[in-house]
Amino acid sequence: MKLVGKLDSPYVRRTAITLGFLDVDFDHLPLSIFSGYERFRGLNPGVKAPLVLDDGAVLIGSTLIIATLPRLAIGF
Repeated sequence: MKLVGKLDSPYVRRTAITLGFLDVDFDHLPLSIFSGYERFRGLNPGVKAPLVLDDGAVLIGSTLIIATLPRLAIGF
């Protein structure tokens, strides 16, 4: 899975911390919403930092992502 966004965002940072805490392996794409707006918008028209799962599904919003992570960590 791939976490998209810069770690200076509190939402991206808290998602990355939670991924690490749950020992979930992920790649980080440090894409800036300001300098990479069109690319960011291509990943998520709502222009929020997404988590792209291995199957191509996209989770948007750190609250939803963090709520879903325990299931992903244990393979459900």
